[in-house]
Amino acid sequence: MSFQISEISGYIRVLINSLNRQTVFKYSMALVVILMTLGMMLFVGVCAHDAATSEGNRTSLAGPWKIQVSDDERYAGADYDDSSWDTVRLPSSMMRYAENKAGSITGILWIRRTIYLDRVIPKQDIGLILGRIGNADETYFNGVKIGGTGSFPPHEFSMWNHPRYYEVPASLVRPGGKNVIAVRIWYYLFCEVLGTLALTDIKDWQDSRTFDNFLLIMVNYIIIAAGMPLFIIFFFFFIRRRSSPEYLFYCLQLAFGLVIILELCNYWNIYGNNLNRFKILGIGWAGLNVMHPIFLHRIYDLRRTLIEQALWLYLAAVVFMALVFTNITWLRVHGVLLILVTTGIGVYNLSCNFSALYKKRPYAKLFAFFGVTVVITAIHDGFVYLVKFLAIDVQWGFLFKYMLFPYGAAMLFIGTSLVLVSRFIGMTDEIEDLNTSLENFVIENALLNDQLKESQSHKKSPSVTITTKTEEKIIKVKQYIEQNYTSDLSREGLAASIDVHPDNLGKLFKSYTSQKLGDYIYELRVRDAAKKLTETDDTIINIAFSVGFESLRTFNRIFPKFMGTTPEKYRKMSKKAIVE
Repeated sequence: MSFQISEISGYIRVLINSLNRQTVFKYSMALVVILMTLGMMLFVGVCAHDAATSEGNRTSLAGPWKIQVSDDERYAGADYDDSSWDTVRLPSSMMRYAENKAGSITGILWIRRTIYLDRVIPKQDIGLILGRIGNADETYFNGVKIGGTGSFPPHEFSMWNHPRYYEVPASLVRPGGKNVIAVRIWYYLFCEVLGTLALTDIKDWQDSRTFDNFLLIMVNYIIIAAGMPLFIIFFFFFIRRRSSPEYLFYCLQLAFGLVIILELCNYWNIYGNNLNRFKILGIGWAGLNVMHPIFLHRIYDLRRTLIEQALWLYLAAVVFMALVFTNITWLRVHGVLLILVTTGIGVYNLSCNFSALYKKRPYAKLFAFFGVTVVITAIHDGFVYLVKFLAIDVQWGFLFKYMLFPYGAAMLFIGTSLVLVSRFIGMTDEIEDLNTSLENFVIENALLNDQLKESQSHKKSPSVTITTKTEEKIIKVKQYIEQNYTSDLSREGLAASIDVHPDNLGKLFKSYTSQKLGDYIYELRVRDAAKKLTETDDTIINIAFSVGFESLRTFNRIFPKFMGTTPEKYRKMSKKAIVE
């Protein structure tokens, strides 16, 4: 049992020792390739899904819709006359139109679409897909409410990034006749209908709903769930190592990043109102864009005190403006300014990564890919928010159809974790080197003490007479040891095999061979291990166990006594000598 425990502990020790910075770099590059492959597969899958769902049994609702910026329950009716309403083409942003009509960035409007369905469709429920609506909606089919997402004032709650999928009962459908879809929308700075708009059969509707909910909502929660343990782990690291502030800045940027991701998938009104929500989102973006470059400074060993002071002042200014001056009147101006400044900081973050690569700063190769990825996705989402804040109708297809920062944040989690773990491994390597130096010093002193004791013992202890019978017994023990030195040998067992007392065996063996019994066994094992170190590529721990040592620590302590150096150095010198 003790052998099994020592073997397990030895394997764990070798595993830890093998995780040097070069190994971490190699594994991280393999991880980069895997992540890029998975990213390409996801991209192709999304494109294939969009292409597949654009055909088949779908009736597209993209195109002209009637719009009215006011609120009246009669607008839901199937027979209401909307001929006097204006027309807007969806999917698109309606914010500029609503603001011009109502003179405010918040309010309620209605959109309506009249369609005629084929006579063969009824007798079964159908699915309505309305993309993503900013900020909340109530949807009616032929005057009957079939669903809604988000909440209207006074208990306002935006769910602008949640896909809208509503089931239409067959009883509401008028086969071959006029069918009216009416949507009541609450808008607050965002006023848009984006994504796929269609009527389809239930199976296609269910498949598409599952896919969109996973891609837009569940993935964000998965990323949040992955980020929380990392926050706890590295905050604990910071508590234990206050001299390493990079752990703290990692946790801070992680916390701000999780706030941003939660904005995209939140099901609960934890903000009170939408103004508070925008304030928290703005502080989250500012905090992330301040903590990330400071973190880069730490891991790349960049000493830029003035820039860090400016970043802290910027974050303080954002918090102060959000708490004191930001209101519905100034919300758009403050939001646009924040996006522009944070985009500039994002460009600076890119320059830090490229500069570190060019100057071959520590950990640049390990982290740059992840750092550049998260910055690019953040700049992308910043542009998307800018378009929303300025109420610009941009239809640039898939590239700006989805928010990408959560996926970049996942890359940030991986990259920063690799760097911080590599730093931790680097520190343990240094400690291990110090321990090795100390252990070698202790071994050398022990060797000197053994030599001193041996010389003294030769002077003080009387010689032991070796008779012919005794010689035969000692030779028998030597032969047994030479044949079984890789097994578990004990002095008691050897003594019993030749019918002598264990203490006498030690004295007789040393008198006959001029070597202690234990040293003789160790030397055989070490010579065998040295041969295997030279002739094979097997791991040191496997070689140590194969020649009879019960622990790697004992092997590392005994080996220099006979070979004059450590197993690692001996292997390197032997390999080098063979090459030469």
